[in-house]
Amino acid sequence: MTRRLPTPQCPIRVGEPCTLCFPGATGPQDCGLVYLVESDDEMRELLAEKRREVLTTRKAVRAAS
Repeated sequence: MTRRLPTPQCPIRVGEPCTLCFPGATGPQDCGLVYLVESDDEMRELLAEKRREVLTTRKAVRAAS
């Protein structure tokens, strides 16, 4: 049996895999965009709001299934 490596998720583009869109990044752990968003209080709150929206939508879809 072959093991599949997990795909890192982009913390900024909620629900999408990390595509290494920031030059020099090897994943979310050293992405400059993630650093910028997480270091700004307002942007961090907007991202948290987006994550809550996605979570609510996913729960609604599961409940309807």
